Amino acid sequence: MKSLAEIRAHLKAEQEKAEAQKNGTFTGERKADSFLAFWNVPYNEPLNLRFLPDADESNPFFWRERDMINLTFNGVVGMHTDKVTVQVPCNEMWVPKSCPVLKEVRQWFQSANETGNEELKAMAGRYWKKKTYLMQCFIAPDSVAVKDDIAPENPIRRILANKDIFDKVKSILLNPGIKESPTHYVQGRDFGIVKTKNGGGYNSYDMSQFSMSERPLNEEELAAIEKYGLYNLNDFMPKQPTPEELKAIEEMFEASVNGEAYDPARWAFAYRPAGVPKPNSGTVTESKPTPAPVQQESAPAPVAPTAPVTPAQQAAPVTPVATPAATTPEAPKEQLSASALVARLKQQGK
Repeated sequence: MKSLAEIRAHLKAEQEKAEAQKNGTFTGERKADSFLAFWNVPYNEPLNLRFLPDADESNPFFWRERDMINLTFNGVVGMHTDKVTVQVPCNEMWVPKSCPVLKEVRQWFQSANETGNEELKAMAGRYWKKKTYLMQCFIAPDSVAVKDDIAPENPIRRILANKDIFDKVKSILLNPGIKESPTHYVQGRDFGIVKTKNGGGYNSYDMSQFSMSERPLNEEELAAIEKYGLYNLNDFMPKQPTPEELKAIEEMFEASVNGEAYDPARWAFAYRPAGVPKPNSGTVTESKPTPAPVQQESAPAPVAPTAPVTPAQQAAPVTPVATPAATTPEAPKEQLSASALVARLKQQGK
């Protein structure tokens, strides 16, 4: 029989795992990772980072912009009925006005603004692209520690900053009093990410800012750059969808709006939730999907997305059975297509 202390330790571990899954930071067995979950810092204590240039000299910036779209499904066909989210790239990172999702969502926004339909506007916000910014950095010597971080041998880390943090980063570049880039090895400066709570009780990074003082990179940091080299940020960007993948995105979007389950037979070749393997790569496991480790507090324009939905049960399909003649069968629940659902929402707003 386990002792009370062992039971308490087990319960604590389960609670921490559930919290990590809720926040999108749990990815199964934890290993050293160059990706830095900067939101796992204490409140009101600065996580000091030193941003570094992109190894790609053709990139004039020290960041790469990522535009991703979250598609949520009511389970996975043949696996389970827990809600899962699949991230797909917005094709407008490469070709303007070419994303099949945003093409539809823009019409939702226009209709919602014309009719004042808040429900339609909220739905449009859930499917709008989520913008993050990929950067690389050192954790500065005088920084607060990141909770549960397992640092790799290479101390150069990568982060995905949300728009709020990025706006703070970009502001120094527009300051005429700053003579050198903040990534300069000698005359650069550290950036302090500070997590606070706003009036609504949500995490805020409004207090984040660059240091007023320059700091030369120390010997250990310079040696790490010499030994490992800088990352080419483009290597960690999503790839442009092929025509077949764009078709899959369009189908997945409609299925998501209709409240359907994710179908591996149709879309696993292109984009998959965690726990669903590539076609012909093995047996689908029963491990529950967890979201990718991305910052959940970003506020994409024009409407901030809702928080990720926690897993919820959906009724399993029922095999039809014969109904006695004396009994009036129950009318089947109406199934609306994406276009019909949006049309109904528009009609409600009139």
